[in-house]
Amino acid sequence: MKIRKLTARDAEAMAHIHAGSFERPWPALDMSVHTERDLCLGLDNPLKCFVILGRTDLHAEILTLATHSDHRGTGLATDLLSQSIAKLKSSGCQEIFLEVAEDNQAARALYKKLGFVPVGRRPGYYRRANGRMAAITYSLRV
Repeated sequence: MKIRKLTARDAEAMAHIHAGSFERPWPALDMSVHTERDLCLGLDNPLKCFVILGRTDLHAEILTLATHSDHRGTGLATDLLSQSIAKLKSSGCQEIFLEVAEDNQAARALYKKLGFVPVGRRPGYYRRANGRMAAITYSLRV
C-alpha cells in the first residue's frame, strides 16, 4: 500500500480513528490544525491508518499513530511507519523520537520491530481514568 499526505479533508476520519484508539482522543479541529502544521500521512481512502509527525530539519517526532479498529493486527501500522521512516530519511531526517504509554505492549513491540530503542521514562505522564501511567521515550537513528 502507498501512503498519502493527509489534508484537512481527512480530519474527521482521523478523529474517528483516534477516538477508537485512545482514552483521550483528539477532536477533528485539532487534526485539521495538524494537517496544516505537521506531516500527516495515511493509508488508503477511506482512511485505515495514519501518523502525525512533528518535524524540524534533522529530527522528527511521532506525535500519534492510530489504526482503525477493524484493521488492527493486519500490518498497516508497520507498513505506514516503514514508508514514513524511508520518506523522512530521504528528506534528510537523522533521528525520530516518540513516546508511548508503558502499558501499550502492541505499540512498544511495533517500535522495537522497526528498530526504535528506549531512551527514557516519564513517570505518571499519561492521565488515565484509574490513575497515571508512565511514558517510555524511544529514538531511531535513520
